[in-house]
Amino acid sequence: MYLFKRLTIQSAVVIVTVAALFGTPEALEPAATPLQSVYMIKQLVPHAKTIGLMWKQSDDASSTMIEQIKRASASLGVKIVIADVEALPDVAAQFRDLVESYHVEALWIARNSDVVSNSTARGFLIKNAVLHGIPLFAPDQDWVSTGACAAVVTDGGTTKLFVNQKTLNALGLKVPENDASITQVLATN
Repeated sequence: MYLFKRLTIQSAVVIVTVAALFGTPEALEPAATPLQSVYMIKQLVPHAKTIGLMWKQSDDASSTMIEQIKRASASLGVKIVIADVEALPDVAAQFRDLVESYHVEALWIARNSDVVSNSTARGFLIKNAVLHGIPLFAPDQDWVSTGACAAVVTDGGTTKLFVNQKTLNALGLKVPENDASITQVLATN
């Protein structure tokens, strides 16, 4: 009996610790795969030939993610330019480089990191992407609610597209009819 109580208490501590670090299970929605994300970007921006990807490459899953990005790029016939953002000052410099040097037609934030999830970085990226006429594909719905174009997430094995209708309208984009069933409008701000 004592062992059972001890294990139950330890399990509860682990659950509380995981929730404190990562949020509740609802917040632990798995990110869409690079292939799913790039596919949806191409659905919304079919003319896109070059996609800029901003993320912190020192992330633990970097090598696995890069291989998946290469496969998605090759499968869908797009060039993906990776911009490494290790610190807050990198955000503006990398954005300018993607726009001016690579002429990206879409911007993808693959996952939240301590750098890009910073409210200053997020605000800068959303505002400047719209000003440059570049759709920003975000890592989660919170970005979409604050003005990003769209986010691709998986929920229970199903891919979902969350969009900001006002941003889509400003960029002259529409959700294709065949994707309407998986699309949810989060903001019309």
